[in-house]
Amino acid sequence: MGGSMLYQVLEPLPDRASALLTARTLLDRFGEGDPDDVSLDFLQIATREQFEHARQYFAHGAFNCSEKDLRSPGIAQTWRTLRSLGFLESEPGWVDTRLEPELAALWPLPHRANFMLTRGSIPSTFPVRDSDWYTEEEIDDAVEACGPLSLDVSWSSALRGLPAAKLCGVQLCLNSSWTGTGPEPDPGVHTVYLSIGTRNPEEVALDWLGRTGLRFGQGLWGW
Repeated sequence: MGGSMLYQVLEPLPDRASALLTARTLLDRFGEGDPDDVSLDFLQIATREQFEHARQYFAHGAFNCSEKDLRSPGIAQTWRTLRSLGFLESEPGWVDTRLEPELAALWPLPHRANFMLTRGSIPSTFPVRDSDWYTEEEIDDAVEACGPLSLDVSWSSALRGLPAAKLCGVQLCLNSSWTGTGPEPDPGVHTVYLSIGTRNPEEVALDWLGRTGLRFGQGLWGW
């Protein structure tokens, strides 16, 4: 979506349902009209628990790393294990796999190795489809089903009272948090952010945030 400034709303979010409710309340309170875009993404699988849960809904995934990290002893060993299980690289640093139960033993993964769920192989029974736009019912289903999985949902919407609307909206991160480069898995932590874009002057944006009556974390470069 480009670059924006994200401000975490410092509210207690003990579970997925309360985090989703907070995000929607902010959208209702500050958004102008219907969102321009709604996106949803599952993040990398960071724990064995997440992998085991994902097997209920996903059939395939991919181990990946940069080419230079293939020389790391830990990653090299992981790739040898994958080859022994019959999974071969489709390109350097990328191994497509089925979500076989024996793969769970590979967690925790070595540093700089990732495992992503591949959306194109989602069974038809899973509530989320491969699309850039999701209905609120589909978001409800995804949040209900995601369990320990890390899930990122964003609503792109003009925010009432801010002069520039580009890249504004609400961001919901379940079992994840924003690091400044993107949402990262953070099991057990749920976060909600207001995105104020980059076209609103800093003094205007900070004044607007102050008038919301909410508490915010430090601004982070985001989507």
